[in-house]
Amino acid sequence: MDSPFAELTRTPDGVVAAVYRRASEECATGHCPIARQLEGCVRDAVAAVWDGRVKTFVPVLALRRVRACIRAGTCECDDF
Repeated sequence: MDSPFAELTRTPDGVVAAVYRRASEECATGHCPIARQLEGCVRDAVAAVWDGRVKTFVPVLALRRVRACIRAGTCECDDF
């Protein structure tokens, strides 16, 4: 399985790092409206889903949330 989250770390900071790496790749084109807030946005997204019962999906759900924020041009979005 070739997933960027195949080896899930069990700490919030580890998940933040993994999601940030992936989001940075998508935001690297120079047209990222939230480039300056990306790290905080990723931290907020991970925190929002961290308390879920199944930790396996936290990186996927957090990345989905960050992608929605990138599309919206703001980290203040809940559309995911």
